[in-house]
Amino acid sequence: MLALAAHAAPPGAEVRLTGWQVVAEPARGADAGAERLEPLQRVQPGDRVEYHATYVNGAAAVARGVQLTIPVPAQGLAWLPPAPGSSAEPAPTLASLDGERFEPLPLLRPHTLPDGRRVLRPVPVADYRYLRWQLGDVPAGATRTVRARMQMAR
Repeated sequence: MLALAAHAAPPGAEVRLTGWQVVAEPARGADAGAERLEPLQRVQPGDRVEYHATYVNGAAAVARGVQLTIPVPAQGLAWLPPAPGSSAEPAPTLASLDGERFEPLPLLRPHTLPDGRRVLRPVPVADYRYLRWQLGDVPAGATRTVRARMQMAR
């Protein structure tokens, strides 16, 4: 499935990953557009999945400069950036196409126009393969959770 990476994880710290199926409630009244999360079972084309990655600092010391990285599987899943103000916040602060070089969002790449000029254009989020959150310092005994939604290709 997914493998997580946590940088600055002292002994006693761990990272837990849970996956949830995002299910839209039937449209009726005030609940129109509401969603619920169900345990992840079988993902079909077009389905949305929400991953929760929780960093648990079970160590006796502060974990400093913690970064949490989640891969985006290339087998048909694409990251869905959160809408501003959504419950999927905080959004990742960095992303990568290769897992080696992380850059601020949105990722930009040079593109040559027909007249020879070079401009920066956004990389489609479907090409992102790693997401990274910079959690900063995590006190002893504290937890931090990040969320990422992905969608299976149709």
